[in-house]
Amino acid sequence: MGRKYFAWSFDDGLEQDKKIIEVLKQYGLGATFHLNSGLFGDRTYEGRIGNLGFIEKPAASFDPAARHLVPYVEHFRIPKDEVRQVYEGFEVAAHGRTHANLARCSDEERVGEICDDVAALSELFGKPVEGFAYPYGVGAKQGSELLKSAGVRYARSIRSGKDFAFPEDPLDMPMSCWHVSAKAFQRLDAFFTAEPADDDLFFLMFAHGYEFDFDTKESNWDKFRRICETVASHDDVTCCSIGEAFRLHEGRL
Repeated sequence: MGRKYFAWSFDDGLEQDKKIIEVLKQYGLGATFHLNSGLFGDRTYEGRIGNLGFIEKPAASFDPAARHLVPYVEHFRIPKDEVRQVYEGFEVAAHGRTHANLARCSDEERVGEICDDVAALSELFGKPVEGFAYPYGVGAKQGSELLKSAGVRYARSIRSGKDFAFPEDPLDMPMSCWHVSAKAFQRLDAFFTAEPADDDLFFLMFAHGYEFDFDTKESNWDKFRRICETVASHDDVTCCSIGEAFRLHEGRL
């Protein structure tokens, strides 16, 4: 009989992750946090356009008190001297040294974005980094061989998977659902009622912490808590990081 695994996947290493981790600990959930080693402490503001569109403004030239046509929230990355303490007990993975679009980078730039990022995070946290999330969700075609050479075992895109099977190609891994989806709870219900049969099932929920601050119907802190509470109520689901899910699935734990 197969098993079921659930993991959160958060990008960018943001100040909101501190609050996220408090909630995750409250419900006994695991997660993987994808950081950019070249952007620690970077401060920008993200503006929301429609349901999923966003625009970015540097903090140095942004006045939060000014009148804006779209709502903005803080996109402040945690400083380097805090990250080890903040993410203690959770899996840290890479997300590109400067969050560059790998599909548009030169070969040399991709080495810096992937290999240098993995090496820097591995040194900073004192353990090998096994995971990666493609900036903007793209770049698997251009970056998978470099990821292998860097020792990365899995890499997440932002395309949606059709089912809950573990990916055939772990270096081009889809998400199960972006939390902003209006069908997030329907998607979870489908996972909870699915029968694992002879193979394991895996649900990967994707989010950026700043999205909760928009406080819209699609994305807010209450929805995040309700998702966590719902998942935690299912005893047959193992809640863990992405790396732990793969190690358990592959029999490496």
